[in-house]
Parts: sequence; structure tokens; C-alpha cells
Amino acid sequence: MFRNVSELLELTEEKGISISEAMILQEMEVTGRSREEILEKMRVNLNTMEAAAKRGIEEDVVSVSGLTGGDGKKLAAYIKRGTMIGGETTLLAVANAMATNEVNAAMGIICATPTAGSAGVVPGVMFGVESKLKPTEYQKLAFLFTSGAFGFVVANNASISGAAGGCQAEVGSATGMAAGALVEMLVARHDNLHTQWLLR
Repeated sequence: MFRNVSELLELTEEKGISISEAMILQEMEVTGRSREEILEKMRVNLNTMEAAAKRGIEEDVVSVSGLTGGDGKKLAAYIKRGTMIGGETTLLAVANAMATNEVNAAMGIICATPTAGSAGVVPGVMFGVESKLKPTEYQKLAFLFTSGAFGFVVANNASISGAAGGCQAEVGSATGMAAGALVEMLVARHDNLHTQWLLR
């Protein structure tokens, strides 16, 4: 259905759908699974991300080597004190991203987005804006489908491998995925789009 951003946008304009909906249709076509099966699989991914971020914020998670760990929890505690000089939303995103990456380093369960090394970026942004935007589960699922659409484009046209393309291939890709998903979430909140297509 689409392999690059031009084709993705052409598809959304032609069908009058969101990017997240285009990704669901792509998954249905490629996998042969039903919409319900695809939504349920993404729900599992969302729950995995939430559990990883929560664990990294609430527990003293330390890497197997003992070199890293606990910084996500420390940053979350710092935010709760209310003495930060930076923006709370940005710091919450960083805390959740760090927490997720620390769970990964401790051999915990995470969801690669698009890789394990960059697994904190997408959930970090999504959970970082959660207290301000208060997204529904449907909007969070749409966020993940949209980020997946951009990850799909990158993987088909460049590299998401840190070993092959350096850190920017992983974290840069994840940042683009999260940015695109955040824009669609903000637009959808205004237009109330996702509740309509996810519930039909």
C-alpha cells in the first residue's frame, strides 16, 4: 500500500483517513489478520510499554553489568518535588524514556520501537504528554500505529540499525516516529477522529 511518506500521505488523502488508520489497513493486507486481531496485538504492545516504563520509574532497576540504572526513578522523583526549572512535559518524557531503557538494560521486557536500543523514545513521548493530554486507550493505540507507519517507512528506505547506521539510525528513527505520532494525536484530539474509526 505504501513504502514512503509520499505514498502514505497520498493514501490518507485519497481515502480520507488518518495515518494510523492507513497503518492498520497495511497490517491487515500484509498479515491477513482482522482489524480486531491487529488492535489486540497493538494493545499488548501498549501494555508492555506501560509496564516497562512503570517498572523503571517505581523500582530500582539496574543493568546486568551494574553500570546503569535508577536514573529514570530519580528523575521522576525530582519532577514530583516540583523544583525543576525545565518543562514538566519534557522531563516526564525523558524520565519515561530512561526508565524504559533501563528496564531493557536489565534484561526486562520492552517493546522495540523500532529497536531495543531506542525503545524508550516512543513510549517516553507518549507517556510524557499523558498527564497533559489525557489520551484514551484508543488514542494511545493510534499513537503507536502512527509511529509504526513512520518506522515502516524508515525501515524500507534507510536503516534502523545502530550497528549499521549509528545511534541516529535508532534514536533518530524513533524520534521521527514519536514526532509524527504526537502531531496526529494533537490533530485527532481536536477532530475527535480516533474514537470514530477504532470503535466502528
